[in-house]
Amino acid sequence: MRQTIKKAVLFAPFWGQQNHVGNNRLDRFVRWLVEEGYRIVMIRAGSADAIHDESWGQQITVRDRLGLYRDTELREPAAANPRKPNKWRRALAYWLFNPDPTVVWARSAASHPTVVAAMAGAQFILSSSPPESAHVGAWILSRKTSVPHIVDMRDGWLDEPLKPLLRSSALRRWQERRLERRILHDAKGIQVTSEVWSDLLCRRYPHLASKVQVLTNGYPENAQTLRAEAEAGVDTAKTVLVHAGRFTGSRLTQYPALLLEPLLRDLADTSKTGVVRLIGALTKEELAQIAPFEPRFKAIGWQIETPGAVPRAVLLAQLPKSDGLLLLSASYAALPSKLFEYIPTGLPIFVVTEKDSATWKICESLPQATLVDVASNTANSARNANTGFYDKIRFSVPDDYSEHELSLRFNAFVKL
Repeated sequence: MRQTIKKAVLFAPFWGQQNHVGNNRLDRFVRWLVEEGYRIVMIRAGSADAIHDESWGQQITVRDRLGLYRDTELREPAAANPRKPNKWRRALAYWLFNPDPTVVWARSAASHPTVVAAMAGAQFILSSSPPESAHVGAWILSRKTSVPHIVDMRDGWLDEPLKPLLRSSALRRWQERRLERRILHDAKGIQVTSEVWSDLLCRRYPHLASKVQVLTNGYPENAQTLRAEAEAGVDTAKTVLVHAGRFTGSRLTQYPALLLEPLLRDLADTSKTGVVRLIGALTKEELAQIAPFEPRFKAIGWQIETPGAVPRAVLLAQLPKSDGLLLLSASYAALPSKLFEYIPTGLPIFVVTEKDSATWKICESLPQATLVDVASNTANSARNANTGFYDKIRFSVPDDYSEHELSLRFNAFVKL
């Protein structure tokens, strides 16, 4: 008897957008589902309607009429579109569209004949946010076709919201809460990325607790190679400390001084000198905030370098060659994806975060982590004189965040 091929539909407007962090998580889902015998249908936004066959299934692109998601190969030269993004225009767009401007594309995709036809025979449809409008489109398709909906929330929606409008407007919180409640009530399952996200969500919706799973981000596929490279690293006289990525990003509560101030104090009490390398596409504002720290670090024998952004693969190869890693997470519930790129290296990590936050709870069990409370700027443990956080030798790489463990949990969850 011929075995029926299982089908999973993934609804993610950002899929394939250059440097979008959501791609890393979705890429894992694709790998894990293919290993379980699924054929994938990926619904994404782009410059024009298109269908492409992939090794894992099919990619369906639905045109984004607002131009929020453009395909690189179809983009016009910069001179043809000189208008710069306007923060007031952006704010107005978020006021007009609930939950965000991508909802125009999401509703269009949910009624697109090719997308509706692709839902036939699917075991489930999974949407990943942000943007939250991805859940709106997948929810509409689920209701239309009776295909179960799985909601994957990389960040909270109403909990510790990213959008300034949700923090400033009670009316908007009420509007989006109504939408969130309907979508989550109808969902077959809900994934969040930290225990704290789960606690916050289930506190608001206790009746949803039975269908909420915590699925953190995980180690890179080459995690074992990262550790092996670290062990084989060449010892140099210059101590190199690395911070990967931007500081503010989507969270305006994070800025360089929160990390650099306690780091300066830690290094001032040590006998070594070296380089603090801040790798990433830092904004002009971030660079301006870093500049006053350069002479202060130089006075104690340390140099701050800002080499700019590098491809993710290059960055992952550079991390194990450093002497220590730097992490800032001024969020209570969110877990930075870079944390899971840091841990498998086995290198010491200087972590500035909120006490008892999701990041704090994971890092307090890691012997290689030095924790600093972002509120009080005090470390959680004393150390010997003339030694820095980078002198820690013991380390732990928990299996909980490995590809194998996370894939088992994910695949079991989507089968429920």
